[in-house]
Amino acid sequence: MITNLQDYILHSRLFKTLSVDELLFVEYRCLINDHESDIWTHHNYLAYVIGGQKKWKSQNEEQLLSSGEALFIRKGSSTVYQYFEEPFFVLFIFLPDEFIRQTLLKYPETIKVLNKQPATFPSLIPIKLNQVLDSFFESLFSFFSEKKAPHPSLLKLKMEELLLNVLTQDDNRLLRQYLVQLGHQQKADLKDLMRSHFHAPLSIADFARLSARSLSSFRRDFKNTFNTTPGKWLLRKRLQHGKWLLETTDKTVQEVIEESGFKNRSHFVKQFKASFGLSPTQYRSAYSL
Repeated sequence: MITNLQDYILHSRLFKTLSVDELLFVEYRCLINDHESDIWTHHNYLAYVIGGQKKWKSQNEEQLLSSGEALFIRKGSSTVYQYFEEPFFVLFIFLPDEFIRQTLLKYPETIKVLNKQPATFPSLIPIKLNQVLDSFFESLFSFFSEKKAPHPSLLKLKMEELLLNVLTQDDNRLLRQYLVQLGHQQKADLKDLMRSHFHAPLSIADFARLSARSLSSFRRDFKNTFNTTPGKWLLRKRLQHGKWLLETTDKTVQEVIEESGFKNRSHFVKQFKASFGLSPTQYRSAYSL
């Protein structure tokens, strides 16, 4: 099962939150006892660890985060691994794409566009902290101890302050490049989004939300981009990934099913046999001969 972290935080009402529009600041003390959890978010978010440790893992990357460290996690799916030696306590900041774009438009003179942009960006971008950013997080954390919530305009200014710190300092060049690229996009790149997260067991509606589109707009843009429907593309892509895992790894069939984005074993076996003529177990045996 995969959980939308933002929805979980808001619906559970177990955590201290500050919000305005779609901006969300969270004082998060982990209450989950599982060693690992599959999560996804429809907004980018930043994690600043106050205590404990946790590891984030995306499809091809992983980052261990400890007290006093920060990480930028691009929207989409990831797996988090918990360490129980010390309670995990973190400040989460969720950043909608549109707010990033509006901030870039508001302060164009502060943006230093670099000539060489990476072809692709990692899903997990470590943040190098300095005295300015440390002071920023401390000031933000103090809001949660006040009896009265700060004015909404102040929260927006704090979010702008965070973005401007990143955009105008040289310590976090990769994150700055990603924010600038994101600010120039009117819509999320469907090719990048789908190829990065096809393996996550998300519904078509979830993918539409992840792309910041209505369901009808997502289906239309998807058809124009891939020349097929989301359902057909996802089925083919997930089956191809499962086939590749059977060929190149010693993962169990159940592990292959889970890592390919299928929720149901019988559905995977039926579709795999229809596509490749053999069941997953038969295919692995035949391939290894």
